[in-house]
Amino acid sequence: MKGSLARAAVVAGGMMVTGAVMAGSLVLPSAKSLAGQWLIADAEQQCQIEFLAGEQSETNGYRLVDPQHCLKKVFTAEVVGWRPAPDGIALLQADGSTLAFFSRDGENYRNQPGAEGGLTLKALRQ
Repeated sequence: MKGSLARAAVVAGGMMVTGAVMAGSLVLPSAKSLAGQWLIADAEQQCQIEFLAGEQSETNGYRLVDPQHCLKKVFTAEVVGWRPAPDGIALLQADGSTLAFFSRDGENYRNQPGAEGGLTLKALRQ
């Protein structure tokens, strides 16, 4: 009987921990909620880009518009799309691989969290 009670207590405790972990999970933002004008900046330059909510099947992400072709000066490869993640935003190459990941830091996103001089990504909300 003692063994059964002990097992029941362990199982109940495990369910409570699992529930707490699941409740604390990060939520994947929708493309629509992140679509709009964004600014990527470092110490030397700023690029205004636009995240679109239109899907891009070849990258498994969404369309990105760089009207000034500014991102070519910032990254070594061409940025063609973007993808939301629970903890940030990924900028994508033509094959769908992540070229840069920006981790959420309050209202902004940072390419190198905690490092000075890294790239920042900020929504330009109207």
